[in-house]
Amino acid sequence: MRAIFIFLLTANLAFFGYQYFFTSSVATTPSVKAKVESAGQGDELKLLAEQGGSASLRVKVKAETAVENQVASVGPERGAAEFCTMVGPYGQLLQAEYAVERLTALGAVAHITPVEIKEGESYWVYLRPEMSEKEALRRLYELQKKGIESHIIAKGELTNGVSFGRFADYAEAEVRSSEIKNQGYDAQIKMLPKMIQEVWVVVDTGFAEKIDETVWVDLLSKDTGLEKRQNFCLGVASQ
Repeated sequence: MRAIFIFLLTANLAFFGYQYFFTSSVATTPSVKAKVESAGQGDELKLLAEQGGSASLRVKVKAETAVENQVASVGPERGAAEFCTMVGPYGQLLQAEYAVERLTALGAVAHITPVEIKEGESYWVYLRPEMSEKEALRRLYELQKKGIESHIIAKGELTNGVSFGRFADYAEAEVRSSEIKNQGYDAQIKMLPKMIQEVWVVVDTGFAEKIDETVWVDLLSKDTGLEKRQNFCLGVASQ
């Protein structure tokens, strides 16, 4: 009986060991395989995502290239100042009108433009403005009683001041100022730009090239000091 008990116990232990070690090992294998397959699928998904990112990058690059090509096709900005042809300065308005008529008859678009040119400076000897016109008149009468030649300044920043004249030479202005100061008045000297107005004939851009050179030569010979030049259509550069 004891031998039978030992045999059964040994058989049970052997069966239990077989079930525990071999069966669990077989059950584990598919799980591990599933994990491996799952991991493989994860890698594949990751690769697809990377491919999708690359595709997005390619689309972005293409879009940026299209924008760059569009900007390049626009080219440099337009609206740069154009040049007009000018003839002058004319000493007489009648001569300028004759030139416009002749150029217009040849198909050009031309017009007369007065241009102010700075030609040196002048020096103004004056008294500072009074508080009112009445005070300015009182000052004027006072000066004239003393034999000082003067007149009231009627407009500008020196309105109601008293003028003693303008001089082309600064030394002359200083002499006049000293004479007034010796009479007891605080004379001042103001430098002013001396402006002269010239008459020019302006031909719009694109028309001067259609006029024969012999016509220009003839026009320039009509008056002394005439010249042909190109300048910005919006104005004339100061000389």
